[in-house]
Amino acid sequence: MQKFWGKTISVSEAVELAVKTLKESIELEAVDIPIDRSIKMISSESIKCPIDLPPYNNSAVDGYAVRSVDTIGATQLNPVRLKVKCSVDTGDPLDKCGVLRDNEAVEVGTGAPLPDGADAVVMYEDSLRAGDYVEVFKQVAPFDNVNRAGDDFKAGEEVIGKGTQLTAFHIGLLASLGLRNVRVYRSLKAFVLPTGSELVEPGEQLQPGKKYSSTDYIVASLLREAGFIEVSKLSPAPDQVGEVREALLKGLEKADLAITIGGSSIGNRDVVYRIIDSEGLWIFRGVALRPGRTTSLGLINGKPVFALSGNPMAAWAGFTAIVKPSIYRLYYSSPPVEPSIVATVGERIVNVVGYRSYVRVVLSSDGLKHFVKPYMIHGSSYLSSAIRAHGYVVIPEEVEGYDVGEEVVVQLFTTRPLHVNQSH
Repeated sequence: MQKFWGKTISVSEAVELAVKTLKESIELEAVDIPIDRSIKMISSESIKCPIDLPPYNNSAVDGYAVRSVDTIGATQLNPVRLKVKCSVDTGDPLDKCGVLRDNEAVEVGTGAPLPDGADAVVMYEDSLRAGDYVEVFKQVAPFDNVNRAGDDFKAGEEVIGKGTQLTAFHIGLLASLGLRNVRVYRSLKAFVLPTGSELVEPGEQLQPGKKYSSTDYIVASLLREAGFIEVSKLSPAPDQVGEVREALLKGLEKADLAITIGGSSIGNRDVVYRIIDSEGLWIFRGVALRPGRTTSLGLINGKPVFALSGNPMAAWAGFTAIVKPSIYRLYYSSPPVEPSIVATVGERIVNVVGYRSYVRVVLSSDGLKHFVKPYMIHGSSYLSSAIRAHGYVVIPEEVEGYDVGEEVVVQLFTTRPLHVNQSH
């Protein structure tokens, strides 16, 4: 029985074990889906550009396509006079105006293909139309004001790598390449099971000794934010082995993995560890993480079950440090980079050596620099430390803390305005 886990493993070890377990127990099929339904899905293959982008030289401005050599010496006082052969707009055939000859110009709109022989564009602002001629007041160099074929992407170039989480810009790129579908990994199916006899669903009448279940909503929302995970959130199960076991086994029939909330510690009323003891096996039991020491991973019927704390901030830390990166690595990917800033420590931020700490912090500014100090409520059960804090600082296991004056990276929770003052 794993009631007491003894020495905890490091966060890095936990992630490696979790990744190995997920890869061994979850099969990822690749599916073709329309690009307009692919936002936040993860590419299952490398995608190469089938054509040059842009596919032909085109004008970057409204003006006149010219041979740059014909504009040499052009000034306001000594303009060059060119014959306007015809005009080309976006969507017109590439050969509409034929080949541009000496001392000729073609009027072009932004995005219009350059006629053969032209190698630059004179902006309207640097010219004056006079009947069938245009006077050019500024000389241009080769390819001035021209979008050259392949400047954006060249045919054969990799534009999306395997494991890329698709953004709106990736989808726009796929559309510009003429692709209507994209091959991605299927969605991961997960469910969140809160445990605790004291829990009731929001909206129900709150009786003495009860509290509303909320940590499960946090974790389910964090999963949904990923975009490629289908999430089911189950109703709270009381601290009874039979009911929790039934909910887990039934949920795992259709899901790839489960995340339990609460019951992960070693108290007499904690039941999750009893079920994994009896129904499966442990991958790891406890992590050197503050908060989130009880974060664990087991297998039931060959499927992963992450056990997170019932305390909201401990569950968040366990999810952020271990669950999230492990799931992304299952998909040959990595989590999106969080917004962050560099700030100067205004009040010492401490750590327990041997633990990786996720310390919630608040920021201030003197108008020139950002300053950071720990949010003074340290308990992992207080949601205010996420709502009122601006972000968090990760302190590695080997670091005792950060002293006043040191610079640290703050991962941001919010864009809430900073308090500006002159003393820190």
